[in-house]
Amino acid sequence: MKYLISLDTLHINVRYPRVDVFDRWYRDVRGVDARKLSIGIPSGKFVIRGGSSGYKVSVWSHDIRAYLTDDVDEMRGEGMGMGIWVQMGPKFIIDNPIDCKLKESVGLFLRDIGVKKDWEIRVTRLDIAIDLFGELITDQSVEQFQKGWVGRSKVSSTFFNKRSGELETINIGSRSSAVYLRIYDKVAQAISEGDFAYWWDVWEGYLGSVTRVEWEVKPNKGGFEDIEDFGQLCGLRIVELLNYLINWGRLCVPDIRDSNNRRWKLSNFWAKVTETAKEWGEGITWPTSRKGKEFKGISEGYIRGVAGTISGAMARLNPEKPNLYHMLSKLEEHGMGLEKIQKDAEWKAEIYSRL
Repeated sequence: MKYLISLDTLHINVRYPRVDVFDRWYRDVRGVDARKLSIGIPSGKFVIRGGSSGYKVSVWSHDIRAYLTDDVDEMRGEGMGMGIWVQMGPKFIIDNPIDCKLKESVGLFLRDIGVKKDWEIRVTRLDIAIDLFGELITDQSVEQFQKGWVGRSKVSSTFFNKRSGELETINIGSRSSAVYLRIYDKVAQAISEGDFAYWWDVWEGYLGSVTRVEWEVKPNKGGFEDIEDFGQLCGLRIVELLNYLINWGRLCVPDIRDSNNRRWKLSNFWAKVTETAKEWGEGITWPTSRKGKEFKGISEGYIRGVAGTISGAMARLNPEKPNLYHMLSKLEEHGMGLEKIQKDAEWKAEIYSRL
């Protein structure tokens, strides 16, 4: 089966602390009508446009753009600023492959807009897309996705063509969550956005149907430490992430005889997605890890267990009037007061912090 797998979108945050870059570009558009700014004001080899998400202005070069603000450390205090938000679209990423010259090209762009020296850069979002050639989204059933999708997230919305009434998009999960999945007709989207000619060239002249499976990932929110550092981002990390994503949720064939949906058979469509990812990975089968920066093995079950132990002790040590104060008093009587508990906790913390 013919396919294309790509890093489609990449957002990074440059921890730039100074206001000089913002001042440089904002002075050219200060007082400009918002409608003109939405279209863009040419400035050298760049175009200055409006901002977004708290950033006041943006500087564009094709489909890479930097969002700028004066809410930086220099004005707000160390660690309180928003830095510079850079967004890269598919054209920039395709022209600058991740293991070839992506970081170098981003560095050149930053220097061109006035960023001096190197600063910490964190990945805030990246989109991985699988384009399946010859696959029709209209062959998919919304009902099957609603009943057969196995994973924490569920179908959140669907969209149909206004004229034909045919299915065009299935969204799974929330856009504000760590992982958000979109499955849609890429040809229809490319035509509506006016860049079908570009994708036709990328697809090497292919003119048939293309269904895109696209995951939007926010590394910090999801605990994906391996892909949060832009300096360490590479093709291997993308393969590992994709290995995780194809199992983050999957489309299965419901089996009424088996209440455990984890044993359900993959649908033909998701089997193609999985096989494509494995082929592209060329033997890299392990997924990226997903854990917090300071993983302590704390699960929901553990929290419930702690709460149950405390409530049980409160009830046993003072059945007439169970409360936290009386429980601590009884523990003190038995030589297990707060001072003793604190010392034990500090000793255990020394151990846990090294494991």
